[in-house]
Amino acid sequence: MNPERAMQDLRTHLGDFLGGHRPDGVVHVQTGGPGSVPTLADLDTPELHLDLLPDPPTQEQRAALSRLGYQPHDERTWTHPGGWRLIISDHGSGWRAEQAALQGVLRHDPHAARAYRAAFTAGGRDHADHALRPAALAHHARTVGLTPARQVAHLLAPLDAPWMIAAGVALDLHLGVTARSHDDLDVILPRETQARLPDLLRGWRLDASIHGTYRPYAAPLDPPHFQIHARHPDLSGVLMLDLMLSDLSGGLWHYRRDPRITLPLERARKVSPDGLPYLAPEAVLLFKAGSAARPPRGKDQQDYQRVQPTLTAPARAWLRGALTLTRPDHPWLTGLE
Repeated sequence: MNPERAMQDLRTHLGDFLGGHRPDGVVHVQTGGPGSVPTLADLDTPELHLDLLPDPPTQEQRAALSRLGYQPHDERTWTHPGGWRLIISDHGSGWRAEQAALQGVLRHDPHAARAYRAAFTAGGRDHADHALRPAALAHHARTVGLTPARQVAHLLAPLDAPWMIAAGVALDLHLGVTARSHDDLDVILPRETQARLPDLLRGWRLDASIHGTYRPYAAPLDPPHFQIHARHPDLSGVLMLDLMLSDLSGGLWHYRRDPRITLPLERARKVSPDGLPYLAPEAVLLFKAGSAARPPRGKDQQDYQRVQPTLTAPARAWLRGALTLTRPDHPWLTGLE
């Protein structure tokens, strides 16, 4: 297997989403699975883990995979006669990040690799992945953890504005532990600060997400557009920095999906013991609750189950009120009573 050639073929034939101006294509592809670890190569076929838009793949994309020689095993798993397996990641499960964390521990911890071999021999791939999940997360917490957040905090330090970390890493900061590995690092910024970003992130690739397609970022990015994706080879442990331009006017955090919902900024913006600002967990969970068109993703449901017992009474009441207003049938409401 020549992984670089195989990955380039996927981008060529499925399209390169990062190339811009298209709503589909390859977002990311990496080697994975025990067969890609030198000391475990005899256990299983090497794999390519593919992040592809849209999800699930279109008929045209499936036909392109067939032309490349891939043969479908199921909707997400394809085999290649050249001797490798292609797995199309489920964007909402967190599987890609989990597999990357597993690769990290298997490649750098001989004891973990031996334990994985024993588990694989006893119960197969899924059993071994599950058995080594705690070791993979512990290794990830030691070697990555909050490193991306600290790196970005250093870059944004000159910004005299109430920026804050959001999404899953914000929940890690709330919990005081790295609860899972993450694909991205999400950061909220006041919309009016965006003109400073090219200078603060000099040397980074900056793309704006416009109607589901990429184009090079150029200020100003006006509503309803709000996302700037930033990439740099030195960004540790995550694929990108997701900058979300937000309305933080009037001393309030405004919920982007419904302007009726706000939270005083002094309550919405928390600061960790080591000085990292983050969005309050009740506001993070409101985003993770999904929308009428999209229920909570698998990783968001797991985040809720971890965090819900730690919410204060005011936080629970606020989240319950926000969900009652926006999603009165939401299944989380019963747990917030």
